[in-house]
Amino acid sequence: MDGFAVVDTETTGIDPTHRHRIAEVAVVHLDAGGAVTGEWSTLLNPERDLGPQAIHRITAAEARRAPRFADVAGDLVQRLRGRVVVAHNWPFDAMHLRAEFTRIGVDSPFDDLAGLCTMRAASVVMPNSRRSLVACCTTAGLPAMRWHTARDDAMAASALFGHMLAQAPEVLQPTDEHLRAAAWDWPVLARDQVPTAQRLPADHVEPHFLARVVPWLPRDEEPLVDAYFAVLDDALLDRRISVTDADALVGVALRLGLRREEVVAIHHTYLRALAQAAAGVGERELADIGLVAELLGLDSATVADVLTPSAPVRVAPSPTVGGLVLHPGDKVVLTGMMTADRDALTARAVAAGLRVMTTVSRRTRVVAAADPDTMSVKAKDARVLGVPVVTEESFVRALAAMES
Repeated sequence: MDGFAVVDTETTGIDPTHRHRIAEVAVVHLDAGGAVTGEWSTLLNPERDLGPQAIHRITAAEARRAPRFADVAGDLVQRLRGRVVVAHNWPFDAMHLRAEFTRIGVDSPFDDLAGLCTMRAASVVMPNSRRSLVACCTTAGLPAMRWHTARDDAMAASALFGHMLAQAPEVLQPTDEHLRAAAWDWPVLARDQVPTAQRLPADHVEPHFLARVVPWLPRDEEPLVDAYFAVLDDALLDRRISVTDADALVGVALRLGLRREEVVAIHHTYLRALAQAAAGVGERELADIGLVAELLGLDSATVADVLTPSAPVRVAPSPTVGGLVLHPGDKVVLTGMMTADRDALTARAVAAGLRVMTTVSRRTRVVAAADPDTMSVKAKDARVLGVPVVTEESFVRALAAMES
């Protein structure tokens, strides 16, 4: 035995038989005495919605750029090979790890008895403590961590393991089942295929998508910009440009051969069309125009310019002032674990005259999502069909407007 491998996973839900996946995994190496000798962690793309984001705080924008489990399976196996696995509530992590390895056709030794469980050990060493990792670490006098992140939870479980090993080493002696799992004959899997993906800092600000549009591109003829206007209209419907929206806008600009200065000019045209679409320029309209200008990377001088009376825009989109507007009879689809109760929100929508559907079609007005970058099946279908995916906040705001 080469020591211990303390693992932790953050998942999209409880039961992998209900399609729930691992969205983050961490491994901390300990020597025989419980000292930390190494660590490894990564976010994973679960290829579905992220479930309880209020708990694990992983955004879809982070997860969609992360490797899939299959991409890092070899790296993970290398960190588990020859070591007794440890986890707080091991059966939960075992269940999800086993499901992920099974999904890629790899047998694993991870049953409920294969790993050393610090939660089970704590019930003996610290019988007066509650069962959660937070409670056990508090009882042991260990420092608070950034809970519900795989890396910090694994480090906390490692510290708890070391604390209990010093207090009652006999409770934490590996069993035959633990040693059998440590000696598992793992297949040789490819390693170092992709880099790991880490959580973004809490104060991270995504660079404006205009910075990714190249300033100069060779081309043979003037591009038709209707496709860019169409994507822009959908992206701005909820008055927020998600990472997915930004990727789509940059992709269309590159496909059309649009240079950065031309994209800025198109944004100016769009903003002017928005100003002309407003029945009057009151406080709400000014705020809306200012918000759109900010999202498009335009300054206050541009806002003042578009508010100056001028000839009507001849070739332009017809943006909606204030963003998303819903009408009785519109088909809408809800996806993801929302802030509001889904049943209550559905009842409100139906009472207002909306048709709440369970699948997306070309006739769907919008898909409302807890996270607009979601990778749920419904959101994926919407993007294929060209149906806008809007935020829960935007949907609730439009619903409130219908109700009033």
